[in-house]
Amino acid sequence: MSSTNSEAKKAAQVEPESSPRGSFVDIIDPEVEKRLVRKLDLNIIPLIMVMQMISFLDRSNIGNAKVHGLVTDLGLKGSDFNVAASVFYVTYIAFEVPFNIVLQRFVPTIIISLSLVTIFTGFVQNYGGLLATRLMLGLCEAGLFPGLNYYLSTIYTRDEYAKRVCMLLVATALSGAFGGLIAYGVLQMDGVSGVAGWRWLFYIEGIMSFIVGICAIFGMPSTTEQAWFLNSEEKHVAHLRNLQRAETEDDGTIKWDEVREAFASPMCWLSGLIQFGGDICLFSFSIFLPTIIQGMGYTNLKIQYLTVPIYLWGAVIYIVVVLSMDLINHHRRSTYILIFGLFTVVGYVLLIASRTVGVLYFACYLCTTGLYILTGLNITWIGSNVKGRYKRAVAIGMNQTMGNAGGIIAGQIYITSDAPRYIIGQSVSLAAILLALAATAALFMVFRYQNVNKAKKLADGVEDEDEAKASDRSIHFQYFL
Repeated sequence: MSSTNSEAKKAAQVEPESSPRGSFVDIIDPEVEKRLVRKLDLNIIPLIMVMQMISFLDRSNIGNAKVHGLVTDLGLKGSDFNVAASVFYVTYIAFEVPFNIVLQRFVPTIIISLSLVTIFTGFVQNYGGLLATRLMLGLCEAGLFPGLNYYLSTIYTRDEYAKRVCMLLVATALSGAFGGLIAYGVLQMDGVSGVAGWRWLFYIEGIMSFIVGICAIFGMPSTTEQAWFLNSEEKHVAHLRNLQRAETEDDGTIKWDEVREAFASPMCWLSGLIQFGGDICLFSFSIFLPTIIQGMGYTNLKIQYLTVPIYLWGAVIYIVVVLSMDLINHHRRSTYILIFGLFTVVGYVLLIASRTVGVLYFACYLCTTGLYILTGLNITWIGSNVKGRYKRAVAIGMNQTMGNAGGIIAGQIYITSDAPRYIIGQSVSLAAILLALAATAALFMVFRYQNVNKAKKLADGVEDEDEAKASDRSIHFQYFL
């Protein structure tokens, strides 16, 4: 897949000098643009959501396998499973920022590679083999989210992009629901052909991932101008949108000043801190929800389908919030994060304080109410508030790296010796979500201060030194709150 921005620059070289970039909005037919965006949504978003869903299934299905024989069959002892759950994030973290900086295109074959690793996981015979496959899976998945994120940023405008990235987190929530259903069905194959049910789980989900990878190779266009589902009129509008979006770095040279600017920005670090706290909760919840429900006294197969409505609830709430952002204060992401994050706080408090099974199960719904909203909207919040391709790439990379560092912690907090109530795990998760909400409030104040300061400079007629750099520091650029 070629870089859309590079294509835009080549096209820009033949544009008449009388057609400045800012005038594109005047020559784009709004009706054609609506058709274009609608077709992108119908043809691209479902495939991208399935890829995200598959990737999250492949990393978290170890939690379903845990309660159905994996620990016993591989002879795991003590904290072995916790280490296996966490080690995925070692290679994931190590390679995510480099991928974010150098990735010029999304390669669907990433899905093929992680599907093969998932299948191989079904063949492991010991602890060492499990660690090896988890490390390889982390390496394969490290390029997936940056690739999907970058791909979306090249085909959608700034306002359109946020909602589409949110759909990746909808897919993450749905992956838990589908994962529970798949596990419930597949684990009943326990003993078929002499193979344990948890091994069948890895085989079948790996094959599903492989099929999705093949579909992605043939179904995702390199650029919107080459999309097989667009007519010539729509491709022309796509071409104009690409020119409008093109920035000064279109020659493909990495702009190291933007990289340094991202690392020096307090807002990038605060965004990462939000993601760190949120992902400790999200990743531990995704892997250990079957374990938490097992601690309530339920049996193995019943555990699998009891996870399904919890994840579905999280997905529905997230979808409602994303859609409502078009109608109610679209850009104020901090409000949604703070309000729904409080539901998650209450959920963890109940998991710590209550001993009643019904209350504990209800608390799981409260936890998932805010988790996907917090982690999903935070990603789009920083992505929409950073201008400059490489600064944005590094900012999102920092966000995800700090978030995935939380994944290492997430794998260690639900320990066997703390069963069945897992007070340590619930307490760490509660502290993590409170940290994320505090960082959200701080980031809101930073953005609000910057907006007020910029408005004052505009009113005073101060010269904008950053406007030519296409920088978010320009006094004409207002941060979303």
